[in-house]
Amino acid sequence: MSDSFTSSEGPGSGFGGFDGPGFGGPGFGGPGFGPGAFGPGAFGLRIKRAVTASLLLDGPASAAEIVQRVSDTTEGEITLPEPVVARVLERLAHRGVVKTDDGVATLTEFGLKLLAKRGITSQTAQALRAKLFPKLVNVLKLRSGLAEIAGLARVIAVTGTDEQKEKLAEAGATLLTTVNDVKRSLQSAVA
Repeated sequence: MSDSFTSSEGPGSGFGGFDGPGFGGPGFGGPGFGPGAFGPGAFGLRIKRAVTASLLLDGPASAAEIVQRVSDTTEGEITLPEPVVARVLERLAHRGVVKTDDGVATLTEFGLKLLAKRGITSQTAQALRAKLFPKLVNVLKLRSGLAEIAGLARVIAVTGTDEQKEKLAEAGATLLTTVNDVKRSLQSAVA
C-alpha cells in the first residue's frame, strides 16, 4: 500500500484525496476513489485525513469537537464515529501534521505549510466542505439504508418465521432487480 503522506518535504508530507494526488501531490486529491471505494482505498483514508486536517484550520479540536463540527456543517446529516476521528488524529500526529495535547489536536507549522502549499486555507476548506458534504450526505444515506436492509434480512434469514422468510424472498428479489437496474444505469452514466 502506498502512503500518500510520504515525500521529501518533511515527515510524511501529503494527504491524497479527491481527484489527483491532491493535498499530497498535484491536483486536489488521490487517484480518484481508489480500490475499495469506501474502504482502505483513496477515499477511505486520504479524505479522512485531508478533511480532518482542514477542519483544524478552524482552530484546535478534540475528536469529539471535530465530530461536532462535521455534524454542524451538515446540519446533523453526517455523524462521524469519534473513535475513527481519534485514529485519524493519531495518524496525523504520527506524520507531524498535528500535535496533540490532552486529546486536543492543533496543526503544526509543517501541517499549516502543507495545507498552504496545496492552496488550502480556512476559506477554501469551508468552500470545499460546503460543496462536498451535501454530495456525501446522499451517498451515506443510501449506504446506511442498504446496511439496515441487509441487517434486517440477516435477522429474518436466521431467526425469522416461514412467513417472514417468504416476505424476505419477495422483497429481496424486488430489491435485487432494482439494484441491478440502478447499477447498470450508473455504469452507463460514467462510461
